[in-house]
Amino acid sequence: MEKSQFQRRVNFILKFGRALHTVGSPAHTLEGTLQDMCQLVGIKGHIVSLPTAIFTTFSDEESEVTKVERVVPMGVNLGKLSLVDSVARSVIHGKQTYEEGSQALDDILKSSDPYGAFMRVLCFILSAAGFMVLFGGSWIDFIASIIVGSIIGLISLLQPAHGIGLIAQMFEAIVAIVAAFMAYLLAKVFPQLNAGVVILSSLIIFMPGLFITIAIAEIATQNLTSGTSRLMGGIMILLKLTFGVFIGAKISSYFHLPSLTFSFSVIPDWLIFLTLPVTALMSTVIFKANKSDWIWVMTAGIYGYASAKVSTHFFGPEMGILLGGFFVGAMSNIFARLKDRPSSLFQFPGIILLVPGSMGYRSFSFLFDKDIIGGLGTAFGMITLAMALVVGIFLGNILIKPRRSL
Repeated sequence: MEKSQFQRRVNFILKFGRALHTVGSPAHTLEGTLQDMCQLVGIKGHIVSLPTAIFTTFSDEESEVTKVERVVPMGVNLGKLSLVDSVARSVIHGKQTYEEGSQALDDILKSSDPYGAFMRVLCFILSAAGFMVLFGGSWIDFIASIIVGSIIGLISLLQPAHGIGLIAQMFEAIVAIVAAFMAYLLAKVFPQLNAGVVILSSLIIFMPGLFITIAIAEIATQNLTSGTSRLMGGIMILLKLTFGVFIGAKISSYFHLPSLTFSFSVIPDWLIFLTLPVTALMSTVIFKANKSDWIWVMTAGIYGYASAKVSTHFFGPEMGILLGGFFVGAMSNIFARLKDRPSSLFQFPGIILLVPGSMGYRSFSFLFDKDIIGGLGTAFGMITLAMALVVGIFLGNILIKPRRSL
């Protein structure tokens, strides 16, 4: 292979790796995908992916290139992931040159968020209301979750695009302070209000349940450094949220408001059938999926929740989550084969309603209340459910082999 040709291929693979990292690919997926691409273009590659860096070595019979790149985690972006996958296949099949593919990847990563400020705020409102129904509560809890969710949604518009800087690093704590302050103020006016559930539903988008689940999957696939780092990152997010709620509750205790005596009925169970599709649809905005993929994202969310709910009814919570992950994992690969799209487009929305992020929050809440036994027990339950979900997805991949690493 000529040296110039070797360098062109290496440059494209590096650009492709940075793009995959930017759109939120887990370490084992990113490494496997780049290894597959190296084999397809005829070079040897060794890749190590971490949450904040990518280490690569490429070689052929005559040349060797080693690169170390600093990268910034940006979260899951299913829309850009789908486009990046399409560009990579076009280059591999000869429809685009390596230079054209690199330029296309740059254009994809520079493209703006497909959803404007209104949709982001609406996503927080509908997600808070939808999860409130799933958690169970009264109508005053439902109304309060909409109020607090709308305020958090407006504040989220101020969130920095890149996770760098003091505001970005403390943003979860800031929104948690506001949510807790508002919820406990409303609880003073309406004593029947369940402030804890209102806070949980309004902050649910910030819960790192998917983050922790991906970390467990990376550890299970022997990506120990990446998985441990990501797990600690998820724990730090939980700590910031819990500490923010603690501060917000403390501030609200200095305010004294007259209480109103109203009686509110419990939200009926049948309302779940109305709110579940809307809650699942909000994953389109949360994961920044393409607008044309909304039907698949909503279907995945409903399918995953229904699979886990039915399985939990018959086999208990641990087996229920495992079977839910199994069905989502298998169906994700079927979707990828039938539609020739990344399986993550179905898998992430499918498990978002199953990830145990709220359990991690409750665990730290117990610890802040000095309930050590309750906190450790809940934390162990979170790890157990996350592991059950990961094992279920892996078993689904065994039943239906993935189309490819991505």
